[in-house]
Amino acid sequence: MKRLLLSTLFGIFGAIFLISFCFADLSGSLDEQHILLRIKPEGEVNVEAGGQPVKSAGVTKPVVTDIGQQRYEKYCHICHEGGLAGAPKFGDKSDWAPRISEGMDTLFEHALKGYKAMPPKGTCMDCSDEDLKKAIEYMISHSK
Repeated sequence: MKRLLLSTLFGIFGAIFLISFCFADLSGSLDEQHILLRIKPEGEVNVEAGGQPVKSAGVTKPVVTDIGQQRYEKYCHICHEGGLAGAPKFGDKSDWAPRISEGMDTLFEHALKGYKAMPPKGTCMDCSDEDLKKAIEYMISHSK
């Protein structure tokens, strides 16, 4: 008896649930204009080789061609920009001096295998060893 009552209740609530979708207000949300508006790009990017300035939406910005800078801006800056979890801050000579004195081999080993709160490769799993070295060199060159 209880099973019949429960089955009936679940059936009724299931039917109400399904019927509510039939009468949901979808006015305009599937209209082609609304869809195109939702998926339209935020802006345009024009890329020119050689680090020449590129103008996009009225803003002039140099093109980044240095792989070290690219990797830093994509992965490393998240922690190193503000010193998150004890990471040496980008451009802070006092943070970087003791690390630089340990040598490039040690810095590379820490970046490759992870060190303290830093995960292996700083989360850049597609970075080659050369990419990591270039990113380290980029940070060091701005922190001496």
